[in-house]
Amino acid sequence: MTDTLPLSIRGLTHRYPTGPAIAGIDFDVSAGEFVALLGPSGTGKTTLLRAVAGLLCPTGGEVVIRGQIVCSAGVELVPTEKRRIGLVFQEYALFPHMSVRQNIAFGLATPDPDRVQMLIERVGLEDHAERLPSRLSGGEQQRAALARALAPKPTFLLLDEPFANMDAALRDSLGQELHRLVEEEGISALLVTHDQHSALALADRVVVLEPSLQGGVVAQVGDPTSIYEQPVSRRVAQLTGPCHFIKGTANGSSAETAVGPLPLIAPRHGDVTLAVRPHQVRFEPTEDGNLTIAARHFTGRAYHLV
Repeated sequence: MTDTLPLSIRGLTHRYPTGPAIAGIDFDVSAGEFVALLGPSGTGKTTLLRAVAGLLCPTGGEVVIRGQIVCSAGVELVPTEKRRIGLVFQEYALFPHMSVRQNIAFGLATPDPDRVQMLIERVGLEDHAERLPSRLSGGEQQRAALARALAPKPTFLLLDEPFANMDAALRDSLGQELHRLVEEEGISALLVTHDQHSALALADRVVVLEPSLQGGVVAQVGDPTSIYEQPVSRRVAQLTGPCHFIKGTANGSSAETAVGPLPLIAPRHGDVTLAVRPHQVRFEPTEDGNLTIAARHFTGRAYHLV
């Protein structure tokens, strides 16, 4: 039932003067759920986020927040400021002339110093509360932006590529912190990203978008494990991580291929294309035949062999 869901997207479509952006998008976000919207550039991820936030009115379909239709068929019914949505942008968007404390307090309808202080402590900025954004690192600015979005107690949190400007180590630590904060605040979240690492590591469920002539469409929805291990298409497989494709003939639980029989996750029959991840391959000595390694790349914990 949509009246119990923090967010419900129904047949969402939008077309710009230059062409289509999204086409017939459908998915829900449940209470307390962290959902990642994953897709390459040009699939309408930001368009969808802007539609949910009220920064754009889609030309077709509906956005339903807590049972209330906020926009329908090109008509805005509830403005941005009344949707109780928190926004965290890639650029942080902190006010440069305000301290961390002032930035966090800005979105509160009435002053609440205790909540502001609690959020400052929760994001680990106690020693930086009176600093201006220019005196903060990128990670510290992102923490301040997250605290500011959480301050008014939104029912829903939208995150637009929040880790795009960070290195891998900082991205991982802030991602874990973000998930913890969202869980502790008891709200739902939608993360928009093209980074498969963030999507698979943080989300309870992943919505994968792919391009089409009509605009971005939903290719697959599922938990991170099923998206990674059972992609429905070559494009989804490539988007969620490195893989090799091998053609074969399925005969139930396995398929005959040029490299020998390979097990299948689910029974199939007939011609198939198998997606094989690097960690699923191992080398074994044989009495006949030679293997040539064309290139070797060190990735930190393993070697990537080509």
